[in-house]
Amino acid sequence: MLNIDYIWTVNERALTPMRQRLLRMAKRIAITVECINRNNIMSFASALTYSSLMAAIPILAIIFAVARGFGFGPAMEEKVRGSLQVSPELTDKVFEFANSYLEHTKSGVFIGVGLIVLLYTLVSLTSNIETAFNTIWYVPSSRNIYRRMMDYISIFLLLPFIIVISSGLNLFMMTFRSLLPNYQFVNDTVEWSVHLMPTFFVCTGLILLYTYIPNTEVKLRHAIWPGILAGLIFMGVQYFYFHYQIKLSSYNAIYGTFAAIPLFMLWLHISWMICLTGGQLCYANQSLDKYALERNSTDLSRRYRDSLSLLLMSRICKRFANGTTPYTEHTLAQDTQLPEMLVHKLLSEMVNMNLLAEMHDEKGQSTQYLPAIDIHRMTVKMVMKRMDSYGVERISEDWQLNTREWEQLRRLRSQGEDALLIDIHDNIKTYGDNPHSKQNKSS
Repeated sequence: MLNIDYIWTVNERALTPMRQRLLRMAKRIAITVECINRNNIMSFASALTYSSLMAAIPILAIIFAVARGFGFGPAMEEKVRGSLQVSPELTDKVFEFANSYLEHTKSGVFIGVGLIVLLYTLVSLTSNIETAFNTIWYVPSSRNIYRRMMDYISIFLLLPFIIVISSGLNLFMMTFRSLLPNYQFVNDTVEWSVHLMPTFFVCTGLILLYTYIPNTEVKLRHAIWPGILAGLIFMGVQYFYFHYQIKLSSYNAIYGTFAAIPLFMLWLHISWMICLTGGQLCYANQSLDKYALERNSTDLSRRYRDSLSLLLMSRICKRFANGTTPYTEHTLAQDTQLPEMLVHKLLSEMVNMNLLAEMHDEKGQSTQYLPAIDIHRMTVKMVMKRMDSYGVERISEDWQLNTREWEQLRRLRSQGEDALLIDIHDNIKTYGDNPHSKQNKSS
């Protein structure tokens, strides 16, 4: 069995190039599996399955509306019918719901309740997707409401056009193929292109999803291979789902005409599991060199955490003194080569200590950090004293430690002196100066 803790201590430079690749691959797998369990990704897949089911009819209605506008309505409907061939009755009901949605749009009812339902289902779905990816990347906050509305609406306006354009390209290529029946090379090339085009669009879509959905900077090169791998697995699951629905029609004995619903939900759930696992692998790629420190960030010693806090404060004060752009969590993590999650924790603590102040840019898209105290008064000793006294030091009325022992310990701690604890205990009488003890003795 692979020792997970051991692989983070191996010196990669002492290994051969092949072993280095194998070690880094093992680290990626370890990070992915460990983070999936830690972040409870499977519960996010279940939540996204429910949100997708709620948003299916509105999205399908929008796709049909755009497809009919471009003249691809029958082709799109035929493709959807082919995907739900287990239950023709259920397929007819889905089309009835979608057409009814479009009819309400024409009649004006859509302007009222229909518009609210549409926006709620779409925003709920995309918001849950962003929350899941922010959890994967340990991002504490989502986009503000303005950016959410603009970004989400843009996505759902572009998505139907992309689907329709891909269907139109397939139709164009098949028409082009029929015009040149005697050219075998052209026919084979067109046939391969038609079969590979959906896979290309899925892989490209997942790469863009991994890059732009998290509310943090994700480098494109770290999302390419996870997007391709997740896309290929997704297409394999889709192929199995589409081509084996008839063989699984024995569900009719249990679910009747609604046999397609549990199969569709199962496919949705597996698809979201694949998508989120690919996102976790993307995180593993980008955090590979920092994860060893990040996974132990909760177990860091107090001295080490204090030293890291002083390092962050020093960088922030230097940038403020130079009059350049203040640090954000991301830029500070890049500059110090520290995990962004650890930087966020330390900065949050120093904001609560009133050592740092948060400042938002005009668009509210990023948070910058500035010194909250005059930098010419901010010394290492002062910062350490503020960190040392952070928290509650108030003694409750029921817990009064105004004894000679307590005062001596506080004095030794504050002045950095030393003494044997047994000597401190020996200097205290049986009842000491505790008023409760005196009261008990007199009684």
